[in-house]
Amino acid sequence: MSLILSTEEGLRQAYLEAEKHLKTSPKQQQWLNKLEQHLRAVQEASKEVFFSLPFQRTLWNSDVVSGVGWGGAINVDKVISDDAVIERLWKLRTEPLPEPGNERTRYLAREFSECLALIAPQVRKKPRLKLFNVFASIHPSEFVTLSYTKVLRSLARAMGLPASTKIHPVDVHRSILDRFDQVLGKTAAPPSRDGLERMSLAWALCSTAEEEADAVEIVDTDKDAGSVKLLPLPAERRRRGMLAIAGSFATIRGIVEFAKDGCMREDLREHIRSINSALSPAAINTNLHALIAEWGVLQSNGSMLELTTRGEALLENGDPDDVSDWLLTKILGFDHVLYELKTKTHATRNQLRSLLKLVNPGWTTNFNPDAMIGWQRDMKLIYREGEVFKLTETGLDWAERIHWIPESLPPLNAPDDLDVAETSTTSQTLVRPALRDILSFMPVDMVFSNKLVARLDASLWSNHRRHFAVLAGLSGSGKTLLACSYARALWKAEADSRERLYVLPIQPGWHDPSSVFGYVNPINGDSYVRTGFLEFLMRASADSAQPYVVVLDEMNLSHPEQYLAPLLSAMETGDDIELHTFSEAISGVPSRLPYPANLLIIGTVNMDETTHGLSDKVLDRASVIEFWEVDVDAYPGWGKTSLASDAAATAREVLIGLYKALSPKRLHFGWRTVGDVIGYMEQAAQGGVINHLDSLDQAIFSKILPKLRGEDNTRLRAALEQTRLILRNARLHDSATKVEELQEDLLHTGSARFWR
Repeated sequence: MSLILSTEEGLRQAYLEAEKHLKTSPKQQQWLNKLEQHLRAVQEASKEVFFSLPFQRTLWNSDVVSGVGWGGAINVDKVISDDAVIERLWKLRTEPLPEPGNERTRYLAREFSECLALIAPQVRKKPRLKLFNVFASIHPSEFVTLSYTKVLRSLARAMGLPASTKIHPVDVHRSILDRFDQVLGKTAAPPSRDGLERMSLAWALCSTAEEEADAVEIVDTDKDAGSVKLLPLPAERRRRGMLAIAGSFATIRGIVEFAKDGCMREDLREHIRSINSALSPAAINTNLHALIAEWGVLQSNGSMLELTTRGEALLENGDPDDVSDWLLTKILGFDHVLYELKTKTHATRNQLRSLLKLVNPGWTTNFNPDAMIGWQRDMKLIYREGEVFKLTETGLDWAERIHWIPESLPPLNAPDDLDVAETSTTSQTLVRPALRDILSFMPVDMVFSNKLVARLDASLWSNHRRHFAVLAGLSGSGKTLLACSYARALWKAEADSRERLYVLPIQPGWHDPSSVFGYVNPINGDSYVRTGFLEFLMRASADSAQPYVVVLDEMNLSHPEQYLAPLLSAMETGDDIELHTFSEAISGVPSRLPYPANLLIIGTVNMDETTHGLSDKVLDRASVIEFWEVDVDAYPGWGKTSLASDAAATAREVLIGLYKALSPKRLHFGWRTVGDVIGYMEQAAQGGVINHLDSLDQAIFSKILPKLRGEDNTRLRAALEQTRLILRNARLHDSATKVEELQEDLLHTGSARFWR
C-alpha cells in the first residue's frame, strides 16, 4: 500500500514499515555492517593511509554507501593519484565544519562543486555519483545513502520538500535529513547503528514515493542490493520511433532550459518556432509531444508545461545519461541497437536498418531506423568507422545497463505491395558498365580521345559511393558535351536514357540548398516546393540498379559547398540527405532520402573573374580533369562548313595561329568559339555584302579579342605581338588595330583590357 510521504503520519507509517524490513532482512543487516566498517575506516584513517593509493581506490570505487550503477564505469584512476584532490579531501575530513545549519550546507555544496570542477579535466565524464559517495563517507551525518540525484529529488518532492534544480543536491540531502529529525526525532550520528539506519532510510522510502509514475516504473529500488536497476517495458507498450528534431540533442537541452521554471504551452510552441522557423504548426505540436512521450523531460499541468525530474536532471547536468533510463526502457528499438553492437562489436547501416525493421515490422521505410541511428550518433553512443558502426565508451556504458534480451513486435500477417516494392528496389545492385561498351556508344563525330573518356570513367567510379568528377578549364572546350555524351553512352543510347540524365545550370547567388533541393512552403507549411533536381534525385534513389547522371553546368558560378551541402555530407558519410524536419512526408517529399550510390555527378568549371574557386570540401570529394588544350585543326565543323574552300582555309590558318599565340597566356579559345566564327562567316557569305576577310575580321573582333586582358608581363607582351602579326599578315585590319591599342595600353598603363 502506497503512503503519502508529505504528511507526518504518512512518513511515520512508511518509517515503521521500512524499519520492520530492516530488522528482518539479513541482506539489509549485512549492508549496514559493511557500511559501518567503511565509515569507521574513513573516519579513523591516518594521513599516511588516507593518501595511499589502495585507500583512495576503495574510497572512490566502493558502492557500499550507495550503488552508483552505471556511474561505476567512469574511470577515476587519474583522480585517485592526484595529490591536489587528495589534499582537498583530507582537509575536508580533518578541518572542523561550520556550525550546523545553512552555513554548513552552503560550505559542503561549495566544496562539492569546486572538487567536481577540479577533477573534471581528468575524467571522460564527471563522476558525480562517486563524489557524493566520497562526501558521504567523510561526513555521513550530512548525507543519505542515495547518490542518484534524480531519485533523490523525486523522494524530496514526494516528501513535500523543495527539490528544483536550482537547489544544490547537498541541500536536498540536508532537507531530507532535517525532515526525518522533525518527524521521527533526532538520532546519534553515523557510524552508530541508529545513525546508519537513519542514513539509509531515504533509500528504503524510494519505493513508496509516487511523485512521478514513470520514475517508479523504471527505477527498481532493490533494498537488498542497494542499487538502481532498469525495468524495461514490453515491446508492445513502448513508444515506436523517435522524431528527428533539427539541432538534435542541443535543441532538446535548449527547450528544457526555456521550460525550467514552467511555461505556458503556447509560449513553448513559439520558442520551438523561433528555433526552426520552417516548422508548420502541426510539426511544432509533434516536436512538443516528442519531448513529453519520447524523452520524458516535460509533463503537462493544465495549460502549463513543467520539467519532469528527468528533465530537471538533464537541465542540471546537460548529460544524455540523465535520459538513458527512459530511452533504454521505453523507446522501441533503442536498446536493440546497443545490444546488437555490444554482442557483435560492429554493424553496417543497412544491417542496423534491417534489425530495426525486424523489431518493428511496421517500419517499412528507412525513416524511423535512420532517425534512431542518428540520435545515437548525436548522443555519442555510436560512431562510424569506415562502413560500420561501433559503440563509443559511453555507448558501451549504456549497453552494460541492458540486463534483458530486447523484445520485438510480432511480425505482420503479410506485407503490402509498397513494402514488397521497396524491398526489391533496395536490394538491387548497381553494376558498372564496361568501358568498351561506353566507348562504342560515344558519338562517332565527337573527337574526344578514348583516353580522355577513360579518364572520366575512372574518375567517376574510383569510389563505391562518391561518383563525382569535375571538368575544369577552357570555356567552350566541350566539357558539357563530353559529360552528356558519356551519360547517354552509359545506357547505350536507349530511348528512355533522358530520364536518367539531368543538366542543372547553376545560377549566381545560390547561397543555400533550397534552390537545388526545394523547401517547405513558408506560407503553407503543409506543402513542399519541389525542384526538377529533387524529382531526379528521388527517381535515382528509387532505381538503385541504374546509373543516373547529373551535370552541374558551370558549377562554380555559386559556391557548391553551400547549395550542395546536404548532398556533399551524405556523399561522404553515407547518411541520408535531410530535406526537411517533419516526421512524415510533405507533398510526397520524405524528410530524409537515402543517398543514391547510383548517382554520378559531373561538374563543369570555367575559371574567370565571374566564378568562384572550389573549396577543399568539394575537391576532397571529386576528381578533377583539366581542359586547357583543344585541337583547332581537328574541329569536326571544318568538314561540314558551307564556306568556300579559300575562305575556310584562311579562317582555319588564322584560328590555328591565334590559338598557338594565345595559349601560353591561357587566353586561347575552344571549339565553341571556332564554331561561332565559322557560323558568322557562313551567314555573312549568304548575305553577299561582306567578303570573307571582313567577316573573319569582325568575327575575331567580337569573339576572341574581348577576352584579351591582363597585367604587364613577358608572356602577355609576346602573346599580343604574335597576335598582331598574324592579324596584319592576314589583312584583318580592325582586329589588328585593336590589338595595337591594347599594346599601347600595356606600355603606358601596365595593363591591357578590351573593355576600357
